[in-house]
Amino acid sequence: MKNQILKKMVLSKASYEMLEKAAILKTIPKHTIIAKPGKTIRKLLFVNNGLLRAYRLIDGQEYTHYFFLENWFATDYQSFLTTQPSELYIESLTSVNYYEFDKESLQKLYDQNHELERLGRIMAEQAYLKMVERLINFQTQSLKERYLTLINQNPELFQKAPQRMIASYLGVAEQSLSRIKTEWRKSR
Repeated sequence: MKNQILKKMVLSKASYEMLEKAAILKTIPKHTIIAKPGKTIRKLLFVNNGLLRAYRLIDGQEYTHYFFLENWFATDYQSFLTTQPSELYIESLTSVNYYEFDKESLQKLYDQNHELERLGRIMAEQAYLKMVERLINFQTQSLKERYLTLINQNPELFQKAPQRMIASYLGVAEQSLSRIKTEWRKSR
């Protein structure tokens, strides 16, 4: 966790120790649901290893909202920031090892330490920018371009997540993703 945070900002040893002290280290097995709709999300996770997926369930159909890969923070930021009930499930697609932070503990750290408050702002900004990038990609890129962008940004995702979940994330049927993958392989 420390190395990843230091890539984004300068953090003193004392500040990092305060952050680490507030964390609970957890490991969960594959296919564990750690958040459900209707409840306010009050936890922020730092994923050490493994893969989490956030998704909505509408009329029995799963819609992948986001994948949380290793070495950064994961939560339903909308619920976490607004204290409104979440609309998302968050589940582990692999065994996952993570640090868990309680919202109240983080707020106390932010009040006590400006470096950690800055870290909280950077996390929220990163989440916002990722969602804006995703929205722009949906508005301006073809499916093939979105697929190639995802491969370039997160190649490990294709080793860890089922194709149906990746297709859902890209906003297409699994068959359409298969067709794009086949066309792409032939053109290489």
